[in-house]
Amino acid sequence: MLEAENGLEGLRQLRSFEPDLILCDLAMPVLNGIEFVEEVSLEYPSLPMIVVSATEEMSDVAKALRFGIKDFLAKPISDPSNLIDAIENTLEDSDCHVGDSRDFSSQWFRVDSGDMPEEQELHWHLGHLEDNPSAAKDLLHALLPEKDTSQGDWKCSYRLLQSADIMPLVFDYAWLMNGQFIFYLVDSDSEYGHGAASTLLVRALFHDYLRNLKSFNADLKDLADLLEKGIKCTDCAMPIRAMFGVADVAEGTIRLLPAGLEASYRSGSRSQQIEAGARLGDKCVKNFTTTELYIDERCSISLSRLGASSFSLDLSRKK
Repeated sequence: MLEAENGLEGLRQLRSFEPDLILCDLAMPVLNGIEFVEEVSLEYPSLPMIVVSATEEMSDVAKALRFGIKDFLAKPISDPSNLIDAIENTLEDSDCHVGDSRDFSSQWFRVDSGDMPEEQELHWHLGHLEDNPSAAKDLLHALLPEKDTSQGDWKCSYRLLQSADIMPLVFDYAWLMNGQFIFYLVDSDSEYGHGAASTLLVRALFHDYLRNLKSFNADLKDLADLLEKGIKCTDCAMPIRAMFGVADVAEGTIRLLPAGLEASYRSGSRSQQIEAGARLGDKCVKNFTTTELYIDERCSISLSRLGASSFSLDLSRKK
Protein backbone atom coordinates (compact mmCIF):
# COMPACT_ATOMS: atom_id res chain seq x y z
CA MET A 1 0.00 0.00 0.00
CA LEU A 2 1.29 3.46 -0.93
CA GLU A 3 0.15 6.89 0.23
CA ALA A 4 0.46 10.22 -1.62
CA GLU A 5 0.22 13.62 0.01
CA ASN A 6 -1.50 15.22 -3.00
CA GLY A 7 -2.95 14.44 -6.42
CA LEU A 8 0.20 15.31 -8.36
CA GLU A 9 2.31 12.99 -6.20
CA GLY A 10 -0.34 10.31 -6.72
CA LEU A 11 -0.02 10.55 -10.50
CA ARG A 12 3.76 10.29 -10.24
CA GLN A 13 3.51 7.13 -8.14
CA LEU A 14 1.16 5.51 -10.69
CA ARG A 15 3.97 5.61 -13.24
CA SER A 16 5.92 3.02 -11.27
CA PHE A 17 3.26 1.32 -9.14
CA GLU A 18 0.15 -0.56 -10.32
CA PRO A 19 -2.41 -0.68 -7.49
CA ASP A 20 -5.54 -2.82 -7.45
CA LEU A 21 -7.57 0.13 -6.18
CA ILE A 22 -7.28 3.87 -5.52
CA LEU A 23 -8.93 5.56 -2.53
CA CYS A 24 -8.70 9.35 -2.73
CA ASP A 25 -10.07 12.46 -1.05
CA LEU A 26 -11.66 15.15 -3.23
CA ALA A 27 -10.08 17.82 -1.01
CA MET A 28 -6.41 17.43 -1.96
CA PRO A 29 -3.75 20.12 -2.40
CA VAL A 30 -1.80 20.93 -5.61
CA LEU A 31 -3.97 18.73 -7.86
CA ASN A 32 -7.46 18.43 -6.40
CA GLY A 33 -9.53 15.26 -6.30
CA ILE A 34 -11.65 16.04 -9.36
CA GLU A 35 -8.56 16.80 -11.47
CA PHE A 36 -6.84 13.67 -10.16
CA VAL A 37 -9.86 11.46 -10.93
CA GLU A 38 -10.13 12.91 -14.44
CA GLU A 39 -6.44 12.27 -15.17
CA VAL A 40 -6.55 8.72 -13.82
CA SER A 41 -9.73 7.90 -15.76
CA LEU A 42 -8.03 8.99 -18.99
CA GLU A 43 -4.65 7.38 -18.40
CA TYR A 44 -5.78 4.26 -16.52
CA PRO A 45 -9.44 3.67 -17.49
CA SER A 46 -9.65 0.18 -15.97
CA LEU A 47 -8.22 1.19 -12.58
CA PRO A 48 -11.07 1.29 -10.01
CA MET A 49 -11.35 4.35 -7.78
CA ILE A 50 -13.31 5.20 -4.63
CA VAL A 51 -13.53 8.83 -3.49
CA VAL A 52 -14.13 10.32 -0.07
CA SER A 53 -16.02 13.60 0.21
CA ALA A 54 -17.82 15.87 2.63
CA THR A 55 -21.62 16.03 2.24
CA GLU A 56 -21.61 19.61 0.97
CA GLU A 57 -19.40 18.56 -1.96
CA MET A 58 -22.08 16.34 -3.51
CA SER A 59 -21.91 18.17 -6.86
CA ASP A 60 -18.19 17.36 -6.98
CA VAL A 61 -18.99 13.73 -6.17
CA ALA A 62 -21.35 13.68 -9.15
CA LYS A 63 -18.58 15.01 -11.40
CA ALA A 64 -16.29 12.26 -10.18
CA LEU A 65 -19.02 9.67 -10.76
CA ARG A 66 -19.21 10.83 -14.37
CA PHE A 67 -15.51 10.09 -14.74
CA GLY A 68 -16.22 6.49 -13.77
CA ILE A 69 -15.39 6.19 -10.08
CA LYS A 70 -16.91 3.06 -8.62
CA ASP A 71 -18.10 4.38 -5.27
CA PHE A 72 -17.96 7.28 -2.84
CA LEU A 73 -17.86 7.59 0.92
CA ALA A 74 -19.06 10.60 2.89
CA LYS A 75 -16.87 12.12 5.58
CA PRO A 76 -16.64 11.44 8.41
CA ILE A 77 -16.73 7.66 7.90
CA SER A 78 -18.67 6.75 11.03
CA ASP A 79 -19.05 3.05 10.19
CA PRO A 80 -15.81 1.32 9.04
CA SER A 81 -17.85 -1.56 7.61
CA ASN A 82 -19.09 0.79 4.87
CA LEU A 83 -15.51 1.34 3.76
CA ILE A 84 -14.78 -2.39 3.87
CA ASP A 85 -17.92 -3.19 1.86
CA ALA A 86 -17.08 -0.55 -0.75
CA ILE A 87 -13.55 -1.89 -1.20
CA GLU A 88 -14.65 -5.54 -1.34
CA ASN A 89 -17.46 -4.88 -3.83
CA THR A 90 -15.25 -2.76 -6.07
CA LEU A 91 -12.44 -5.32 -6.10
CA GLU A 92 -14.92 -8.13 -6.75
CA ASP A 93 -16.33 -6.29 -9.76
CA SER A 94 -12.81 -5.52 -11.00
CA ASP A 95 -11.79 -9.18 -10.75
CA CYS A 96 -14.90 -10.25 -12.65
CA HIS A 97 -14.33 -7.54 -15.30
CA VAL A 98 -17.91 -6.28 -14.95
CA GLY A 99 -17.18 -2.95 -13.33
CA ASP A 100 -15.79 -1.11 -16.35
CA SER A 101 -19.15 -0.68 -18.08
CA ARG A 102 -21.40 -0.50 -15.02
CA ASP A 103 -22.89 2.74 -13.81
CA PHE A 104 -22.22 3.55 -10.14
CA SER A 105 -25.93 3.25 -9.36
CA SER A 106 -25.91 -0.31 -10.73
CA GLN A 107 -23.21 -1.15 -8.20
CA TRP A 108 -25.13 0.42 -5.32
CA PHE A 109 -28.09 -1.82 -6.10
CA ARG A 110 -25.82 -4.75 -7.09
CA VAL A 111 -27.52 -4.90 -10.49
CA ASP A 112 -25.79 -6.94 -13.19
CA SER A 113 -26.70 -8.78 -16.38
CA GLY A 114 -30.42 -8.12 -16.14
CA ASP A 115 -30.80 -9.54 -12.63
CA MET A 116 -33.19 -7.94 -10.17
CA PRO A 117 -31.80 -6.32 -7.03
CA GLU A 118 -31.96 -8.76 -4.14
CA GLU A 119 -34.35 -8.13 -1.27
CA GLN A 120 -32.29 -5.88 0.95
CA GLU A 121 -32.38 -3.24 3.63
CA LEU A 122 -31.86 0.36 2.65
CA HIS A 123 -28.37 0.63 1.18
CA TRP A 124 -26.23 2.91 3.33
CA HIS A 125 -25.53 5.30 0.43
CA LEU A 126 -29.24 5.71 -0.14
CA GLY A 127 -29.84 6.11 3.57
CA HIS A 128 -27.26 8.90 3.58
CA LEU A 129 -29.12 10.68 0.77
CA GLU A 130 -32.45 10.10 2.51
CA ASP A 131 -31.11 11.77 5.65
CA ASN A 132 -29.58 14.64 3.66
CA PRO A 133 -32.21 15.87 1.13
CA SER A 134 -30.01 18.81 0.13
CA ALA A 135 -27.21 16.40 -0.80
CA ALA A 136 -29.70 14.22 -2.69
CA LYS A 137 -30.90 17.22 -4.74
CA ASP A 138 -27.34 18.26 -5.52
CA LEU A 139 -26.44 14.75 -6.66
CA LEU A 140 -29.48 14.34 -8.92
CA HIS A 141 -28.99 17.82 -10.43
CA ALA A 142 -25.32 17.18 -11.10
CA LEU A 143 -25.98 13.84 -12.80
CA LEU A 144 -28.02 15.43 -15.60
CA PRO A 145 -26.36 14.69 -18.97
CA GLU A 146 -25.11 17.15 -21.57
CA LYS A 147 -27.93 19.33 -22.88
CA ASP A 148 -26.98 18.84 -26.55
CA THR A 149 -26.12 15.61 -28.32
CA SER A 150 -26.03 14.39 -31.92
CA GLN A 151 -25.50 11.30 -34.01
CA GLY A 152 -25.35 11.15 -37.79
CA ASP A 153 -27.82 13.58 -39.34
CA TRP A 154 -29.74 14.13 -36.13
CA LYS A 155 -29.29 16.32 -33.08
CA CYS A 156 -31.14 16.45 -29.80
CA SER A 157 -31.37 19.18 -27.16
CA TYR A 158 -33.25 19.42 -23.91
CA ARG A 159 -34.02 22.32 -21.60
CA LEU A 160 -34.97 21.91 -17.97
CA LEU A 161 -35.94 24.77 -15.66
CA GLN A 162 -36.97 23.96 -12.10
CA SER A 163 -37.22 25.26 -8.58
CA ALA A 164 -34.27 24.64 -6.29
CA ASP A 165 -36.65 24.14 -3.36
CA ILE A 166 -38.03 20.73 -4.39
CA MET A 167 -36.64 17.40 -5.52
CA PRO A 168 -35.86 17.68 -9.24
CA LEU A 169 -37.02 16.21 -12.49
CA VAL A 170 -34.24 13.94 -13.74
CA PHE A 171 -33.61 13.28 -17.43
CA ASP A 172 -31.25 10.79 -19.07
CA TYR A 173 -30.73 9.43 -22.57
CA ALA A 174 -28.58 7.21 -24.76
CA TRP A 175 -27.93 6.65 -28.46
CA LEU A 176 -28.15 2.95 -29.34
CA MET A 177 -26.00 1.08 -31.85
CA ASN A 178 -28.96 0.75 -34.23
CA GLY A 179 -29.47 4.53 -34.31
CA GLN A 180 -32.35 4.71 -31.85
CA PHE A 181 -32.43 7.50 -29.25
CA ILE A 182 -33.88 6.29 -25.95
CA PHE A 183 -34.66 8.50 -22.97
CA TYR A 184 -36.56 8.79 -19.71
CA LEU A 185 -37.78 11.53 -17.41
CA VAL A 186 -38.40 10.90 -13.68
CA ASP A 187 -39.98 13.17 -11.07
CA SER A 188 -37.95 12.49 -7.92
CA ASP A 189 -40.36 14.60 -5.82
CA SER A 190 -42.46 11.67 -4.61
CA GLU A 191 -45.01 11.96 -1.83
CA TYR A 192 -44.35 8.29 -1.05
CA GLY A 193 -40.79 9.15 0.00
CA HIS A 194 -37.56 7.52 -1.19
CA GLY A 195 -37.58 9.80 -4.26
CA ALA A 196 -33.79 9.87 -4.65
CA ALA A 197 -33.43 6.12 -4.18
CA SER A 198 -36.26 5.37 -6.62
CA THR A 199 -34.72 7.70 -9.21
CA LEU A 200 -31.29 6.11 -8.84
CA LEU A 201 -32.85 2.65 -9.18
CA VAL A 202 -34.42 3.76 -12.47
CA ARG A 203 -30.98 4.96 -13.58
CA ALA A 204 -29.34 1.68 -12.55
CA LEU A 205 -31.83 -0.57 -14.31
CA PHE A 206 -32.06 1.71 -17.38
CA HIS A 207 -28.32 1.47 -17.99
CA ASP A 208 -28.30 -2.25 -17.21
CA TYR A 209 -31.12 -2.79 -19.72
CA LEU A 210 -29.14 -0.97 -22.39
CA ARG A 211 -25.97 -2.96 -21.66
CA ASN A 212 -27.84 -6.20 -22.24
CA LEU A 213 -29.79 -4.90 -25.25
CA LYS A 214 -26.75 -5.09 -27.54
CA SER A 215 -27.91 -4.34 -31.12
CA PHE A 216 -31.61 -5.11 -30.69
CA ASN A 217 -34.38 -2.52 -30.76
CA ALA A 218 -35.45 -1.08 -27.42
CA ASP A 219 -38.93 -2.04 -26.20
CA LEU A 220 -40.49 0.44 -23.77
CA LYS A 221 -42.85 -2.13 -22.25
CA ASP A 222 -39.93 -4.48 -21.54
CA LEU A 223 -38.00 -1.62 -19.93
CA ALA A 224 -40.98 -0.56 -17.80
CA ASP A 225 -41.61 -4.16 -16.75
CA LEU A 226 -37.97 -4.50 -15.64
CA LEU A 227 -38.19 -1.26 -13.65
CA GLU A 228 -41.45 -2.22 -11.95
CA LYS A 229 -40.01 -5.58 -10.90
CA GLY A 230 -37.01 -3.74 -9.49
CA ILE A 231 -39.20 -1.37 -7.48
CA LYS A 232 -41.23 -4.24 -6.04
CA CYS A 233 -38.24 -6.22 -4.79
CA THR A 234 -36.24 -3.28 -3.40
CA ASP A 235 -37.12 -1.94 0.04
CA CYS A 236 -35.82 1.56 -0.67
CA ALA A 237 -37.85 2.28 -3.85
CA MET A 238 -41.47 3.38 -4.22
CA PRO A 239 -43.84 4.16 -7.13
CA ILE A 240 -42.77 7.31 -8.92
CA ARG A 241 -43.90 9.51 -11.83
CA ALA A 242 -41.97 9.01 -15.05
CA MET A 243 -42.07 8.94 -18.84
CA PHE A 244 -40.14 6.81 -21.33
CA GLY A 245 -39.52 7.34 -25.01
CA VAL A 246 -37.57 6.03 -27.96
CA ALA A 247 -37.00 7.79 -31.28
CA ASP A 248 -36.29 5.71 -34.37
CA VAL A 249 -34.65 8.30 -36.58
CA ALA A 250 -34.36 5.87 -39.50
CA GLU A 251 -38.15 5.48 -39.55
CA GLY A 252 -38.74 9.08 -38.46
CA THR A 253 -41.02 8.14 -35.55
CA ILE A 254 -41.15 8.41 -31.75
CA ARG A 255 -42.87 6.10 -29.26
CA LEU A 256 -43.84 7.34 -25.79
CA LEU A 257 -44.88 5.37 -22.71
CA PRO A 258 -46.22 7.61 -19.91
CA ALA A 259 -45.88 6.45 -16.32
CA GLY A 260 -47.51 9.20 -14.28
CA LEU A 261 -46.28 12.24 -16.24
CA GLU A 262 -48.37 13.88 -18.96
CA ALA A 263 -46.69 15.61 -21.88
CA SER A 264 -47.32 17.43 -25.14
CA TYR A 265 -45.94 16.38 -28.53
CA ARG A 266 -45.58 18.78 -31.45
CA SER A 267 -44.16 18.44 -34.95
CA GLY A 268 -45.03 21.07 -37.52
CA SER A 269 -48.81 21.35 -37.60
CA ARG A 270 -49.26 18.09 -35.67
CA SER A 271 -49.78 18.05 -31.91
CA GLN A 272 -50.95 15.50 -29.38
CA GLN A 273 -51.45 15.38 -25.62
CA ILE A 274 -50.03 12.34 -23.84
CA GLU A 275 -52.07 11.36 -20.77
CA ALA A 276 -50.21 10.58 -17.55
CA GLY A 277 -51.61 7.11 -16.85
CA ALA A 278 -50.52 4.95 -13.91
CA ARG A 279 -47.20 5.62 -12.20
CA LEU A 280 -44.07 3.59 -12.57
CA GLY A 281 -44.47 0.89 -9.93
CA ASP A 282 -48.29 0.93 -10.16
CA LYS A 283 -48.56 -1.29 -13.26
CA CYS A 284 -47.66 1.39 -15.78
CA VAL A 285 -47.03 -1.37 -18.34
CA LYS A 286 -50.80 -1.32 -18.86
CA ASN A 287 -50.65 2.32 -19.97
CA PHE A 288 -51.18 3.04 -23.64
CA THR A 289 -47.97 3.41 -25.65
CA THR A 290 -48.33 6.24 -28.15
CA THR A 291 -46.70 5.21 -31.42
CA GLU A 292 -46.15 6.77 -34.84
CA LEU A 293 -45.49 10.25 -33.54
CA TYR A 294 -43.69 11.61 -36.60
CA ILE A 295 -40.45 13.54 -36.30
CA ASP A 296 -40.46 15.05 -39.81
CA GLU A 297 -37.64 17.60 -39.82
CA ARG A 298 -38.18 18.51 -36.19
CA CYS A 299 -40.36 17.60 -33.22
CA SER A 300 -40.61 18.51 -29.54
CA ILE A 301 -41.90 16.91 -26.36
CA SER A 302 -42.66 19.16 -23.41
CA LEU A 303 -44.24 19.15 -19.98
CA SER A 304 -44.57 21.61 -17.13
CA ARG A 305 -45.56 21.71 -13.46
CA LEU A 306 -46.92 25.13 -12.58
CA GLY A 307 -44.48 27.00 -10.39
CA ALA A 308 -42.15 24.00 -10.11
CA SER A 309 -40.55 22.93 -13.40
CA SER A 310 -40.59 23.14 -17.18
CA PHE A 311 -39.04 20.55 -19.53
CA SER A 312 -38.67 20.39 -23.31
CA LEU A 313 -36.91 17.91 -25.60
CA ASP A 314 -36.22 18.83 -29.24
CA LEU A 315 -35.13 16.36 -31.90
CA SER A 316 -34.26 17.70 -35.33
CA ARG A 317 -32.39 16.91 -38.52
CA LYS A 318 -29.13 18.80 -38.99
CA LYS A 319 -29.23 21.45 -41.71
